[in-house]
Amino acid sequence: MRAEAEKLKKFFIKNAWMANIVYPLIGVGVILLIWVIGAAAVGMEMILPTPSRAFEEFFKLLKESEFWLAVGNTLARTILSFVLGFLAAAVTATLSAFVKPAGRIIAPIITVLRSVPTMSIILIAVIALRSTQAPVLVTFLIVYPLLHSSFERALENVDPYAVNMSKVFGVPIYKRVFKLYIPAVLPDVFAASKSNVSLALKVMIASEVLAQTFDSMGVNMQISRIYLDTAQLMGWTLAAIIMSFALEGAVSLLKRFTVRWK
Repeated sequence: MRAEAEKLKKFFIKNAWMANIVYPLIGVGVILLIWVIGAAAVGMEMILPTPSRAFEEFFKLLKESEFWLAVGNTLARTILSFVLGFLAAAVTATLSAFVKPAGRIIAPIITVLRSVPTMSIILIAVIALRSTQAPVLVTFLIVYPLLHSSFERALENVDPYAVNMSKVFGVPIYKRVFKLYIPAVLPDVFAASKSNVSLALKVMIASEVLAQTFDSMGVNMQISRIYLDTAQLMGWTLAAIIMSFALEGAVSLLKRFTVRWK
């Protein structure tokens, strides 16, 4: 038995690409199994539909133009708010790392933004802004402090010996930036971006629900809830999950294109 296990282990080591496919599929299978068992235990589609029923509604949605309009709007707002948060975090994290007075000023702002309840931010934004603007601001305010902390930590973890040597040998600043700092922080930047882009989508959809943003995934989920159409709600949820995977995949793809900087 142990010999067979060792053979299987060696096979997956040699075929790492296959392991990267098999293990996620097993994870998805476990989720679907739990879902099937839960739906059978509840026995009411209005509370928890079966996976087959949810996927049926999902494929129905794919045929509707309103679905693609809602997905496109939500995706565009998510990308906009994430890019704004990314750029702002890059600027403030750089200031915090290299200009100590600026870091002391920015630190309490980041702490406050991290501490304020998400619901408070959403409700204030909904009151103050239009239904299409509020979700963008809310998502930005949630994602920005998380990205800032990750970027600042990445900059602080750059090898101090390499930094000192570059100064001793008079390496120009632009070379330090592109040959030292950027390659050093890229892994942490991509890791933070990959996790936070999914968070941005979740916050965006939640904000759209409360802001009642027309032609959005959030408001369509709310409509499904109002009509107690749980199967359709699960269909929209599947669309959000697939979009989240797509966004994370886009970040991973971008990482491959920038690997030459390492």
